Amino acid sequence: MRYFNLTQMRATKLVAFLVVCIVVMLSGCKSTPEEKAVVLLKEDAKLYTNSLKLEQEWEDYGIGDPFIMRYNGRFYLYCSTKDFRPGIKAWSSENLVDWKYEGLVTEDLITTGAYAPEVFYWNGSFYLYTSPAGQGHYVLQSDSPTGPFVVKTENLGNSIDGSVFIDDDGKWYFTNAGTQGIVAHEMPDPLTIDVGVTTNAFLGHWTEGSMIWKRNGLYYMTYTGNHVFSNGYRVNYAVSKDGPFGDYTIPANNPIVISVKDEFKGLGHSATVLGPDMDSYYLTYHNLVGHSSEGPPVRELNIDRLAYNGDKLVVFGPSHDHMQPAPAMPSLYSWLTDGISSEQWDKSSSAAEQKVLSKLSTEDAFIAEYNFRLNFSDSAVDSGTIAAVFSYADEANYSAIKLWPGKHEIGYVTVQNGSEKQLAQALLPSEFDYSKLHTIRVEQRDDSVLVFFDGMKKIEEHTAKPSGGKIGYIANQSQPIYEYTAFTNEAGGSSDFEAYKPVPGAIESVHYLKEADRGFHLEQKSSETSDFRKADGVPIRKLDDGSYSVSLLQGGDWLKYKLNVKDHAKYGIGLTLKKPEKDVVLEWSIDGGEAVKTKIKADDPAFVEGTAKVRIGTIEIAAGFHELKIELKAGPVEMHSFELFAIDLLDKEQPFHSLSSQTGMGLFGQSEDDYSGSGIDDDMLFAGSDNWDNYELTFDVQLNAETDIGGVFVRASNESYHPAQVRDAVMGYYIGISSSQLTLNRMNYDSNLVASETAELETGKAYSFRVVAKDGNIQLFLGDGSTPVINYTDPYPFLHGKVGIRSERSTMLFNHLMINPLKK
Repeated sequence: MRYFNLTQMRATKLVAFLVVCIVVMLSGCKSTPEEKAVVLLKEDAKLYTNSLKLEQEWEDYGIGDPFIMRYNGRFYLYCSTKDFRPGIKAWSSENLVDWKYEGLVTEDLITTGAYAPEVFYWNGSFYLYTSPAGQGHYVLQSDSPTGPFVVKTENLGNSIDGSVFIDDDGKWYFTNAGTQGIVAHEMPDPLTIDVGVTTNAFLGHWTEGSMIWKRNGLYYMTYTGNHVFSNGYRVNYAVSKDGPFGDYTIPANNPIVISVKDEFKGLGHSATVLGPDMDSYYLTYHNLVGHSSEGPPVRELNIDRLAYNGDKLVVFGPSHDHMQPAPAMPSLYSWLTDGISSEQWDKSSSAAEQKVLSKLSTEDAFIAEYNFRLNFSDSAVDSGTIAAVFSYADEANYSAIKLWPGKHEIGYVTVQNGSEKQLAQALLPSEFDYSKLHTIRVEQRDDSVLVFFDGMKKIEEHTAKPSGGKIGYIANQSQPIYEYTAFTNEAGGSSDFEAYKPVPGAIESVHYLKEADRGFHLEQKSSETSDFRKADGVPIRKLDDGSYSVSLLQGGDWLKYKLNVKDHAKYGIGLTLKKPEKDVVLEWSIDGGEAVKTKIKADDPAFVEGTAKVRIGTIEIAAGFHELKIELKAGPVEMHSFELFAIDLLDKEQPFHSLSSQTGMGLFGQSEDDYSGSGIDDDMLFAGSDNWDNYELTFDVQLNAETDIGGVFVRASNESYHPAQVRDAVMGYYIGISSSQLTLNRMNYDSNLVASETAELETGKAYSFRVVAKDGNIQLFLGDGSTPVINYTDPYPFLHGKVGIRSERSTMLFNHLMINPLKK
């Protein structure tokens, strides 16, 4: 386990910085950027780093295909079982960081080599789904998350990586891996799987590791491909408005998790879980270490924060060897079965009524969760009630979600001046047994109250004036047993605003910090009605893709963001924004330090589609935790998001063959600076730095047959090779060369043709080419020509990456490859 508390990290430079900061504050001296980076965290902040190491992992196998279930305020982790071993292991946690080994939850021989076990709770039972050795699915059942689980079905087939989703109406769905996309099925009951339908959630090859969850009426699915031993194993997501079967929209910001570096590669098979604070979401996934001595993969556990910009899903990561703040806990939480603490709760009772109320009150926006079970005979069901209370001011003024077990019904009621009024009601599944644990979750946002019962959204009601107050229970003629009860002063994803955004990485503009003159400042409050964060008064607009943009209208307007910077470096700034009406000037500063001025030209050709991602400057940032301020000096400007990426300055020309960072795929032959294609394989060779941004590549090409096809890569990253994966496993740009055509292709684990020109290249003759990659513009020159034969500006460019060559089963010859810095 690799987690830290600031008070425990005496051997690390982070604590050294903290000590220096204390000395600096006491002495009144100025602090360094590193010292400032530390004091932004609370003194008791817990930190952790991926990859996590747990006790009792499978030896020489680790934790692969992780799945985390949240139940009664705790988390339960399950993972694949090592080949030829029976049983399934589990761990538990209260905070997603500290994990306790719970042992084998089953030792049934049917679970030998159990793939990707997932556990779901429903009405007192835990259902475990797994495909042992990949030979079809079995369902096991238990009355505890830690087992023992008992096999309840025969082999149900349906490939591997089964996952369950329960919709708001109580209907069950099952998804599994497929050759043409994730397959979705209806489930008449937890033990039966109907015939499936292949969805369009597909990675161009074998696609697996699916999971569906629902948020704000949208169905999110994550899925993985293409082979567990591929460095480019990765996670995509898709969004459906119509239901678990799709049709899914595949957002442009895919993949959301990928890394091919030797120290952190093969990232995938993710699962999503609600965080401890009940507002945040977290993604768990594994990384590949290598082969075990017996052949199966060795993998490690990782957990990173998810966040939302409207419909858009983003990951604060993937992070590795980069300290992250541990997930936040609720403002108040207790397992009341352990005893009702008089420091946190007030308890009172009468002959007919029992009341438990928190001493602490929520803010106006909050999430509260109530876990309970009823302890009475069937004959008393019709008369007993239990109310989950919130916004409690006094006994004559509060709100509640009231449960009538005998009617299988809940109602949203308010009590004002002693008068009760029911605002909404909803029916619950008729099979529910209320002597089993059930959960009510209330989420009060700026303008609405959402009510969930056992994860199903049952009520959404507009509220004109939200208010905080105490939470608790009022039971009438019933004997409830209260379990985990909690609230947090976050709602609707508001915790995303205060979360530290890892750098390098992309940051959504709408995720600025809370509170006027702390997270944002407006010289004059906008008269327009914002589509999001309405109380702030900041102009926020919902875009066609369901995400939000933020506008700064007057000079002096500013926004602030929390950053968690991995390495001290110079970072390029790529800003995605709407085409401005006039030139825009923005200043970027760290922790109140000297500002970097950047300018966006209104006539930049990148804005051909109206919105574009443009490279606008460079800023130096020290490692650690910081606040970034973006201030408008001239504008206005409408910003969508921005990327901060480390850059390696290319300060001199470098021959391709001299670069020590070459990674090869295929059978390129080399003699000095000549590279010849094998003619039998898809040969690819990459070199340079992922952090090169602007440069020029010159090279000569000779076609040795009319059918020869090949080309060069620029701004390439995340390149991968494995026989069982998509063919174009790289991100960046590829310039294709044949005897009759020159093409420019945008690569993102597929190939999208963006420009092409006809050519007449003779076999046996060498041709000179020059490629210029500057900001979002890619130009290709042939020979000594001063006019590019291809001149393409990508509105959403890859802004950095290495160079590479490719021979597509041809004998194409490359030589004199030279990478040059661009002249100022």
